[in-house]
Amino acid sequence: HVRFLWQVLEGFDTEQRRVFLKFIWGRTRLPLAEEDWGEQRMRVHTLDTRSPDTHFPVAHTCFFSIEWPQYSTLKVAREKLLYAINNCNQIDADNTREGRANASANAFF
Repeated sequence: HVRFLWQVLEGFDTEQRRVFLKFIWGRTRLPLAEEDWGEQRMRVHTLDTRSPDTHFPVAHTCFFSIEWPQYSTLKVAREKLLYAINNCNQIDADNTREGRANASANAFF
């Protein structure tokens, strides 16, 4: 089921990837340097449910993680992720010292 997540992300354009990154991490840019990552790495957890196609993915921005349902098809996975990333945008870590530094260096995803 995680394969669907990677296939959806591979099909995203740059703007969709930025929106996904904001959804899962609260920022639209990746760190400039390897050492800026710290111990943060994206984690994918299974959202265990009896009816996965009726659920949306759940992001935990503080932990750079996503709970990903076991969708039945790639089409369902894409639709659910697109809806989630475009309609849940309450976290914004770009307006921080690090976020502004990334923006001023023109670093983008």
